Amino acid sequence: MHFPLSDNQQIPIEIRRRKGTRNLRMTLGHQNQILVSVPWRCSDREALKFVEKQREWLVAQYTKVPPARTLSDWLAEHPRISGSGDQFFVSIARVADRVRADYIFDAGGSELILRVPETVDDFEASLLQLVRRFAKDALGCRIAYHAKRLELKYSKLSVRDQSSRWGSCSSSGGISLNWHLVLLEPALQDYVILHELAHLTEMNHSKHFWALLDSYDPARKAHEAQIDQITAELMRVGRM
Repeated sequence: MHFPLSDNQQIPIEIRRRKGTRNLRMTLGHQNQILVSVPWRCSDREALKFVEKQREWLVAQYTKVPPARTLSDWLAEHPRISGSGDQFFVSIARVADRVRADYIFDAGGSELILRVPETVDDFEASLLQLVRRFAKDALGCRIAYHAKRLELKYSKLSVRDQSSRWGSCSSSGGISLNWHLVLLEPALQDYVILHELAHLTEMNHSKHFWALLDSYDPARKAHEAQIDQITAELMRVGRM
């Protein structure tokens, strides 16, 4: 289903029916699609009428939101990936002698080469899977380093593709991190990791939590501001 924003622009619509919801709500997703949350028995026709009433708001928002980007386009423009406290220059190589994508380090460890077989049917999907594999390895090493340094213990780590959150911590001590963290500078990546580790002690956002996080990251307010500025753009990478 699409919504005609203009003569030349058709915007995908996702209608999400939720039990217990009474009101219709609309947001923009990180694939720049229209997300409409509606009551369980709401018809598509009623949802489209609601979207039409918000046309002026939609037009204004679409002039502001960053475009969705492929990962290869992003890396061509920003050839840097962070991991384990370092930032690496990134190059992508299409290789003929391999059947599985992998990565290696070169130039004394300062360059990360992402090697994708020439034979893959979907280059973007293979590249994305490879970077997520790197993210799992690199973020796993980094959180283990900080946890040991701070004498903290988490139960498990998962690296996922959350649509809007950089990370989360469960009451059982499990931490989930977004693979997009490797696209951040090392200091910002560390801030997110330290934020989630702080939740192992304070499962809230109370003044005690912020005081604890300040002790972990004295520059946390500056890091928060920087992340807020780039989240909308980075979360749209790899969404095409």
